[in-house]
Amino acid sequence: MVAVSVIVPTYRREAPLRRCVAGILAQKHPSFELIVVDQSPDHEPETWALLSALPSHARHVRLATPSVTAAANTGVRLARGAVVVFFDDDVEIDDRDVLARHERHYADPTIGAVSGRMAHPGWTRALPAPALRGGTLAFLDVNFDHERAMDVPTTCAANMSLRRSLVERLGGFDERYTANAFRWETDFSVRLIRAGYRIRYDPEACVVHHFATPGGCENGNLLGRTAESHAWYAPFFRNNVYFALKLLGGADRARFLWRLYREHVLNRTFVAAGPAFLARRHAALARGAVGGWRAWHAAPPGS
Repeated sequence: MVAVSVIVPTYRREAPLRRCVAGILAQKHPSFELIVVDQSPDHEPETWALLSALPSHARHVRLATPSVTAAANTGVRLARGAVVVFFDDDVEIDDRDVLARHERHYADPTIGAVSGRMAHPGWTRALPAPALRGGTLAFLDVNFDHERAMDVPTTCAANMSLRRSLVERLGGFDERYTANAFRWETDFSVRLIRAGYRIRYDPEACVVHHFATPGGCENGNLLGRTAESHAWYAPFFRNNVYFALKLLGGADRARFLWRLYREHVLNRTFVAAGPAFLARRHAALARGAVGGWRAWHAAPPGS
C-alpha cells in the first residue's frame, strides 16, 4: 500500500529540482511514492540522469503545456496515497521525517489539509506567529515561518498536504488560475473550510523555501521594479480579481481589492519609481482586472 503520494510540479528548474528530489527520496517514511510532474521543455544532462534513474516508487511524467494547477491536478489523478503532499521544486528538505510529520495529522477526521513551515534561506530567527483577525479575509494575515502550531485559514503549495479524497470531492484545483496562478491554494483552502474541514499549520514539518529562485512561477517578480515585472503582474492581478469575484462578497471583496491596489500598485517602492513606472503598473492592473472579470464571467455557475 502507498500511504503518502508526494507531488512535485516543476518548470524550468535544474539544480533546485535535483536537490528537492534528493530530499524526498531520503525520507524515512515506510510507504510513499513520488510523482514529478514536469512541464520544462528541456533539462540539463544531470537532471535527465536523475529523472531517468528514479527508483521504483517514483515516477516522472511530462505535461506539454505549463500550468501549475493542471500539474497539481495531474499529480492527484495519478496518486495512490490517501494523503497527497505537495512540495515546490525550489524547496530544500533536510528533515527525513517531514512526510511523517504531515501524515500524523490525518488521524483527526476534521483535518483536511496541513501546511508545513517554510523557513527563509539564511534567516536565523522565525517570524512572530500571526494574529488572525477571523472572517473570510483571515488568509491575508498568515505567514508560514513561525514556531506556533495552530489552525490557519489557508495553505501554501510549497509545503502542504491534503486528503486526496477531499481534493477529488471538491472538484480538484481550479485551472482558471493561470501563469503565476496566484491564489490557487487560497481558492482551494476557502472551499475546503466551507466544506467543514480544518487546516493545521505544523512548524515541525519544515523545509527551506528558496522563493525567488528563477524558474517556476517566477515569483521573484513579486514587488519587483524591472520592466519584466509588469508582464508578470498582469496575470497576478487577473488571478486575484478572479478569486475576489468568485469567492468573496460585499465588503470583503472591496477590502481585498483595495488592499491589492495599495500593496501592489501604490506601495512606497512603486511610487518612488516614478510616474512612468506607475503608469505601466496601472496598465498591468487594468489588463489583469479585465482578464479576471472575463474568467469569472465565463466560469460555469457554482464552479
